Amino acid sequence: MRKYGLLLCVTFTTMVLSAQPRDYIIRSLEYKTPVTAVAVSPDQQWMLAGFEDGTLRVLDVKTFEEVFIVENAASAPIFDIGVSPKMDVIFLTAGNRIVLYDTTGTKINSWGHHRNTMWSMDLNPTGTLIVSTEVNKTFLLLDVYDAKIEAYMRAHDDITLAVAFSPDGKQIASGSNDKTVLLWDLETREVTRTFHGHSGNIYDVAFSPDGSLLAAASEDRSVRIWDIAAEKNLQLLQGHQDMVLEIEFSPDGKYLLSASADQAIKLWDVASGEQLYAYLENKGSIPDIAFLPGGKAFISAGTDGTLKVWEIHPEIFVLKYFRDPYEEELLNNPLFLPRQKGEKRSEYAARQEKAGTEKAKIIDRYYQMYLEGKHLEHH
Repeated sequence: MRKYGLLLCVTFTTMVLSAQPRDYIIRSLEYKTPVTAVAVSPDQQWMLAGFEDGTLRVLDVKTFEEVFIVENAASAPIFDIGVSPKMDVIFLTAGNRIVLYDTTGTKINSWGHHRNTMWSMDLNPTGTLIVSTEVNKTFLLLDVYDAKIEAYMRAHDDITLAVAFSPDGKQIASGSNDKTVLLWDLETREVTRTFHGHSGNIYDVAFSPDGSLLAAASEDRSVRIWDIAAEKNLQLLQGHQDMVLEIEFSPDGKYLLSASADQAIKLWDVASGEQLYAYLENKGSIPDIAFLPGGKAFISAGTDGTLKVWEIHPEIFVLKYFRDPYEEELLNNPLFLPRQKGEKRSEYAARQEKAGTEKAKIIDRYYQMYLEGKHLEHH
């Protein structure tokens, strides 16, 4: 659900406290061309990045070192990346083709089932089926091993850009410019539910890890989350200043990330609908995001040519729910005072080191309170 094509059309300091602290960037890799798609491999060892010039880069999740590069992996910008559960095939959507590579970077095949530019694809949990969209009302259900079309899926009244399999592989969600999200039964290939509410085109859809919730990102600058069984809109997430291009649930389902053409990535609490944090250190739109193993960090693709790794730092939750007592504690602790008159440079450096250690302990204490649910009574 990587909407780069839409965009073509349209130091850590212990002494400073502020409303918007550092953006918790773990790593920022810079390239000469826009990064258009990112993914994490099923074995959680690799992160994959696709580029506007058709280049594919595969990096080690832990070290960020490049495992291999395939230049000209596709003849058009790479909009989406998928990796089979068996870790034997990498799927790229570029132009009107799905291009297949093995995990050494050797090209296997290229499927030309689509006539128009593709926008998104998704693999089912067993890696046997792919759903893929293009710029029309119909999306395709493809058999991976036979490389053939299993079904033409059509029910929307306008262009269908977003598609995703449910975690159990039994359902498919699709989002369209007709402003609706449809839920399909894979076996019957019939629509079972229709979700309304958005006032703009739907650019991404995502299931929660347990399959009970369905979220959609829209041109109307919002994200909606529905309870599938109850067919009820649980949350309306508003705060972006431009269309929302990409959404993703955390592995535990507690949080949701949204990425927008407004250059911001926002972190939301799924249960309450509250915005927890906004990652703002971007100089371009964000067409794609993906959580890293454990859900404590994520990667983002940037049209400014950056591939960033971000941390969901415990301080985010501390500042959200315990800001006043936390900041007061720091202000009243001599360790966090500015450099004092007569204080030697070496003494100040040693105090800063102690301050960093003490700050981490304070953050951890408040974070544990958050995990215990004490923020609910405090907030």
